[in-house]
Amino acid sequence: MEIIPAILTDKQSELIELIERIKRSKKFTRVQIDFVDGKYAANKSITPLRMKLRWGQGLKFDAHLMVVEKNLQEYLKGLAKFDRIIVQMESVARPEDFDCLALDIHSPIESIKPYLPKLKLVNLMSIEPGFGGQELDLKILQKISHLSNLRDLRNLKLKICVDGGVEKQHLPMLQNLGVDEVAVGARRVLEWN
Repeated sequence: MEIIPAILTDKQSELIELIERIKRSKKFTRVQIDFVDGKYAANKSITPLRMKLRWGQGLKFDAHLMVVEKNLQEYLKGLAKFDRIIVQMESVARPEDFDCLALDIHSPIESIKPYLPKLKLVNLMSIEPGFGGQELDLKILQKISHLSNLRDLRNLKLKICVDGGVEKQHLPMLQNLGVDEVAVGARRVLEWN
C-alpha cells in the first residue's frame, strides 16, 4: 500500500518546506496537494496559480480539488504538470470528464458507480473535507469494502485511496479491505518511523 503525504496550506513557504522534507526522507514517490476554495469547505488553501513548485524532484504530484463547480476551471489552469487531478464528485456537473474522483464521507458509493469503469482512482474521504488533524471516521470501512467488492466483481483497474485521519495502526486493516493508497497529512506521516 502506498502512503502519500498530503499538504493542506495557504502558505507558499510551508508548501516548499514540506515538499523538501518529503523529498529528503526518501520514503515517498508521490505528494498530494489539497486545494480548498473556501466554498466547498470552510477553509481556504493556496491556489494552483499562486503556488510555485520545482518540478522533477523525483516526486509525482496529485492535486485534490475541494472546490465548487464555478471555481473549477480557474483551479484547473495551474495544474498542467500534475500527475493526477482528483476532483470531488459532488462538486462537478460532469464527473465523467475526470478519471480521478473523490467521494465525500457522506456520499454513498452508489453515486459513483456509473463512472467506475473509466476511473484510475477513487479517493474516499474518511473525514470532513477541508481540514487536517481529524480522526478517521469508521463509517468509511463499509464504503471501502463495498467499493473493493465492486472493483473485483467488475474486474476494474481503479485504485482505492483513503484520505484523512489515517494513523499508522490503521494501515493493516485498510490494506486487508483492499485499499491501495492512503493520503496522510504530511507533518503527521513524516513523524512515523
